[in-house]
Parts: sequence; structure tokens; C-alpha cells
Amino acid sequence: MKLIEGSLCPLSPLRFLCDEMLINVAQWLRVAGYDTALPTPGSPDRHLVDCSRAEQRWLVTADADLREFVCAPFYVLYLPGGDDEARLKELTLRLDLDWCLAPFSRCKNCNTPLHPASEREKQLFRPGVRGVSNEAVWACVTCRQLYWEGSHVRRMRSRLEAMNAWRDALRPPP
Repeated sequence: MKLIEGSLCPLSPLRFLCDEMLINVAQWLRVAGYDTALPTPGSPDRHLVDCSRAEQRWLVTADADLREFVCAPFYVLYLPGGDDEARLKELTLRLDLDWCLAPFSRCKNCNTPLHPASEREKQLFRPGVRGVSNEAVWACVTCRQLYWEGSHVRRMRSRLEAMNAWRDALRPPP
């Protein structure tokens, strides 16, 4: 099992817990197919650290105070200031993150793995939905959300590919 030096969290499969300051980062990780949890709003720092340890998840945070916990070097990925783009890039470079791992295989809202939607789910979750009957549609059973390959997904896929290009910075020139 591959590890970051001194860490206790495996790099395969990568699993994350993002603090509530990094909801957008969590959503992009989910869009890429990574199992990414979000805490209950207002959860104390100790709870976040304990959850990341118990569930073998990297705790991704912008909160410098979380670095003070004794086990922080083993579980905490601190992404200092900047915007979401800078944080996503830093995360990519630190973990050699593959943004095209399994795109659109998890619900962006609740992290549940998606499955092909049945005709019944299409009608129950989104009655009267038009224009997607001939396309592949995926469903989330937890939040009853439907997903299909519309223009928004094409834009997001393009962004994932652009974020994957950051990995080239890690590779030595030929």
C-alpha cells in the first residue's frame, strides 16, 4: 500500500473528509469519483480528526488549527489560503490526483455511488423530465437526484481534464 512519508492514510483508494470551508473542493472530488465526506456543520475540530482516523480518510482543511493535533501529520492535508482553484491545484500536486479517475460515478451532493436510473426512478425522481429519455441517466437513491450527459456535464468533464493537466508538472521531462 503506497503511503505519503509518515502518513497513516493509504493513497489507494483515496478517501477524503473535507472541512466545511472546502465544500466546493469536496464537490469536485466527488465529481471525479472520490469518496468524499463532509462533516455536519459546526462539528468540532476533534470530531473531524477522530472521524478521519476512524474512517481512514484524509482530512482536507483550510483551518490551520487542525495542524496542531498530535496525529495531524498522519491524516491532515492543510491547504492554506487562496481560492478553490489554488487549493484544487495544490491537492493535485501533493497527491498526484487523477481527476479523470471515475468521473460522475458519485452524487455531487451526498457522495452516494450512482447507478443507471430505471424508468421508474426517472418518473419518481423527476416526473415529466424531457430530452433525456434516449441518453444514459444515472440516479442517486439517497437524495433522489438524476444526472445525465448535458452541457453542464460536458463543461465539468472539460474542467476535470484541465485539472488533470496539472499533474504534468509532477512528471520529469523526457
